[in-house]
Amino acid sequence: MLPPTVPLIWKRSARARRITLRIEPVRGEVIVTVPQTVTKDRALAFVHQQTEWIARALAALPEKPALTDGSHVLIDGHHVPILHDPTARRGCWLDTDGLHVSGDASHTTRRVRDFLQILAKERLTQTLQAHSETMVLYPTRLDLREVRTRWGSCTKQGRIMLSWRLLMAPTNIQDYVIIHELAHLKHFNHGSDFWALVDSFIPEGRIGRLAAERWLRENGTALLRAA
Repeated sequence: MLPPTVPLIWKRSARARRITLRIEPVRGEVIVTVPQTVTKDRALAFVHQQTEWIARALAALPEKPALTDGSHVLIDGHHVPILHDPTARRGCWLDTDGLHVSGDASHTTRRVRDFLQILAKERLTQTLQAHSETMVLYPTRLDLREVRTRWGSCTKQGRIMLSWRLLMAPTNIQDYVIIHELAHLKHFNHGSDFWALVDSFIPEGRIGRLAAERWLRENGTALLRAA
């Protein structure tokens, strides 16, 4: 049986052809996608048949770290210590010693997350602007969001969305995701011309791009659970 604390999130889909399961990495939820023609009882029976897979998938999730004094947070791929300073009155600030957090200890986690999102907006915007100038491709807008399924996206209107958690990845991974989305401003597909354009701006070309994609596959879940 499933542990009683594992939440099941049911999603009906007109496009789905079969019942599928997916683990939401941040909250540890089981997402059950069900075709319109499948009954809830049949879907529930399928879920119970997959209890061993669900248990293994949940157990394989990286540990979710506590963002408290003495722990670490990832910034640009580096483990930065969190340093709580209850007597300071500066909010949060980053220096060579680490990420300092003032105020009551009970607010440390929230203040670290808030600081990371502000820093992500600043740094990822600068990185996007630099690559935009190099590639001569200019988005109409940049949004940073709380997303759990993709690191970036681009609309036909030229609006680029990035996950703010990309800040935690090494800078070469940030570069790849941003170059990938900027390339969609010219090629709104994943055809050969699109990949050729991406590879032309990635150090080591296709090899560098494949290495970045592999890094995201291997480490993306840990980033999603890191903050």
